[in-house]
Amino acid sequence: MDKEQLPIILLVNGPNLNMLGKRSKEHYGSFTLSQVESAFETKAQSLSVRAKFFQSNDEGAIVTAIHEAMTYAAGIVINAGAYTHYSYAIFDALLLCGLPVMEVHISNIHKREAFRNVSVIMPACVGQVYGLGLDSYLVGLEKLVKEHIMLDKPKKEDHPSRFGNEDLSLLREQISEVDAQLMTIFNRRMDLAEEIAHSKILSGTAVYDASREAEVSDLARQRAGSDMSTRVDSLMKTMMRISREKQYDILLQASQNWKMGQELTSSGTTLEHIHKVSYGGTLGSYSETAAQKLFPSETLLPAQTFSSACERVLSGEADAAVLPLENTIGGTVDNVYELLQKKNLHIVKATSVVVAHCLAVIPGTKLSDIKSVSSHPQGLAQCSEMISKMHWDVIAMENTAFAAAEVKMRGDRSIGAIASVEAAKRNGLEIISLEISNSASNQTRFVAVTKDLIITPHADRISTLLHLPHRSGALVSALEVFADRGLNLSSIFSRPIQNTPGEYSFFLDFLCPAMGQDALLALFQLSSEMPYIKVLGWYEES
Repeated sequence: MDKEQLPIILLVNGPNLNMLGKRSKEHYGSFTLSQVESAFETKAQSLSVRAKFFQSNDEGAIVTAIHEAMTYAAGIVINAGAYTHYSYAIFDALLLCGLPVMEVHISNIHKREAFRNVSVIMPACVGQVYGLGLDSYLVGLEKLVKEHIMLDKPKKEDHPSRFGNEDLSLLREQISEVDAQLMTIFNRRMDLAEEIAHSKILSGTAVYDASREAEVSDLARQRAGSDMSTRVDSLMKTMMRISREKQYDILLQASQNWKMGQELTSSGTTLEHIHKVSYGGTLGSYSETAAQKLFPSETLLPAQTFSSACERVLSGEADAAVLPLENTIGGTVDNVYELLQKKNLHIVKATSVVVAHCLAVIPGTKLSDIKSVSSHPQGLAQCSEMISKMHWDVIAMENTAFAAAEVKMRGDRSIGAIASVEAAKRNGLEIISLEISNSASNQTRFVAVTKDLIITPHADRISTLLHLPHRSGALVSALEVFADRGLNLSSIFSRPIQNTPGEYSFFLDFLCPAMGQDALLALFQLSSEMPYIKVLGWYEES
């Protein structure tokens, strides 16, 4: 196309912009208006448009220039200066002209004085670019041209020969070249991150700066344009997270006061001192089975409740307590997680036990005699389908084995117990042949807990408690820190934080070897960036 036929874009600069390079350099930089126009013209040529320029300190002259642009221009880029905030005459002119208009500002008007936050001309514009210095003009021009002027883009069907296998190979080669360039840039960014880390060690500055990262993302979105802003935002957040990880790698080596690290390195390494083990339940309970599996040669002490089993540990009467944590059907045993938090206990060992519930009754009882069933809430949940089908009432007990004992004590044929076969036998109850559980593959995970943190050499799993900050994507960001370190998530669930409506604790389990460096680095980073994180245990799971 002949140069004279190219679309014209009018750049309008308002009052005081002729004084660029002399006024408020902290806000407007040291470049001049002529430098702006020169860069704008070069950018226009690259976009196959022509640039025309107008600057005035007079509101009426700007209005007239906009009117005249209706006869020759394809679009307008405008920095109305102070008129941005109160000139309804310029707003009316922009609205009247019917041309696509891009509003631009050198400084970030949304982070300055309150009156500058308001743009009365914005409703007459197709977009607004700010805070990029001289680049605001260039980004604004590109967005205007690509999104509102050059709308006739070549379509795939117009060039079928371009999309054959040979062209696909060529495109892949070009992508490989771009990837190589990206790696060079990426390595440069990591080198800079390393330099920043050493600077922050000297200054004692925190690695994570939320306002700085928000500013970087904001500028990246503006440069990318609306069609790519979300993708670029994701890219920049990932890049900044990886840069922070690089910094934490260096800071951890220099850190002498990382409290969690000191607790982990000073923890015990053996369970040889455990000889007395309490568990919530009585003889024949699943908790007893789990305790026997975890500590086959030690003395087992039954307790009335899970809480009392923990109290025995805190008082020194027992060295460890065995508690059910989660079931494949009923989910988590929530009050056990609360006990871990309230009583400051640590997981030192874990295992799973097959749960084979039966319906235990007074000898001679028929299925039709039963009106209600008794069990622990987890047992009732794991058999909920049969309970609903038979229209039984439910009676919640502290333990499945206690339910069997209660049925024996009452001698009431209208009540059945959902318990283990062992509990039924020990209480002299009869088992009604019935598939009582919702699923045949029913297991409960049990943990052994102690007062002190103990990390044995064969530990392969870490359990953490995390509180998240109030910002978008906080959970994903936390999980990505573990993922970047190659740590596999094995369990996650949340619980409301008491007395703080709308806030939740997250319990996260990851697979990692004892005192693994990748896990330590992830914990170091999260302890620096999250409101609260605690290691509930680093232990072996059989």
